Amino acid sequence: MHNRRIINRSKLPLVMLLVCLLAVGCSSTKTTKSNESAGQTKQKPDTLTTVKVSTVSNTIDFIPWYVAQSKGIFEKYNLKVEFVSVDGGVVALRGLQTGDFQFIASLPESIVTAVSGGANIKIIGSLSSKTLFSVFVSPEINKPEDLKGKAAGILQPGNGVDILMRWWLKKHGLEPDKDVRIVSSGATPARLAALKNGQVQVTLLQPPNDLNGEKAGMKRLANLSDELKDYNQDVIATNGNVLKKPEVARAFMAATAEAIQFVKDPANYKEVVEIGMKSIGTDEEITTKSFIYTAKAIPDKGKLNIEGIKWAIDAVKEVSGINEELPLNKLVDENFYAK
Repeated sequence: MHNRRIINRSKLPLVMLLVCLLAVGCSSTKTTKSNESAGQTKQKPDTLTTVKVSTVSNTIDFIPWYVAQSKGIFEKYNLKVEFVSVDGGVVALRGLQTGDFQFIASLPESIVTAVSGGANIKIIGSLSSKTLFSVFVSPEINKPEDLKGKAAGILQPGNGVDILMRWWLKKHGLEPDKDVRIVSSGATPARLAALKNGQVQVTLLQPPNDLNGEKAGMKRLANLSDELKDYNQDVIATNGNVLKKPEVARAFMAATAEAIQFVKDPANYKEVVEIGMKSIGTDEEITTKSFIYTAKAIPDKGKLNIEGIKWAIDAVKEVSGINEELPLNKLVDENFYAK
């Protein structure tokens, strides 16, 4: 009996140690699960967080963000948003990759190309789920065939404007680089200038530059949306490092969704136009016409046109010669829409 008591007492510390370890392990598991759960449901940062967002000057596409800024919606979600105007989506994309910007809106083809090259970027939404581009030509052009031997203005090789322009030319029986020269002419205002001064005879323009083109005597040969049914004019993209704090992306998309709801409410029409005039520096007539044309393309909650993303992937593969598969989940994350 005495020996047995000694043995039992000697085992006691070991038993207690095992119990403690199990308790700690369970507690740790509960804490981890609790933290993970909190991370999944956390809808905005705990404190005011500054994010930089690129916009392209003089385009109406960004009206939901301008409204969110003007109406204090971003602050409601603990975000202090600083807009930086850049000359085209390629510059915006470069800034996103370097961390200068946390969010951008860009043509999807540029994002597809970057991700296929290993960029740590995700598309999380869209400001326009239809194309806003129109095909504009110089006054002497009456039909696509008249463009043979002429020049087409794009931003730069491989970007979305280049891919869309090549797609449209091929659709109308014209071979890019053979029947029609492809010329790097710059961002939208620069392309319009190139069209007006005769450097190019065709390009793609979006509001409000399309209206400026008409005023300058240029001809709208086609609305691209009539021919390309599935597209996203402005995908919302973020750096993968931003998503390490997913509440920031959730807050940004929630603010975007609330602003979109405000923009699409007819009762707010006059105020939205006023915000647009102030933000993009256009007069009431141009802003109003641009907004009316753009509003129909703004998706509820900033949701993507997934078929449009698939089109962009295929288009990039065709033009750029990318052979490897690019699954949607490598490019897109739809987990950040407002609830």
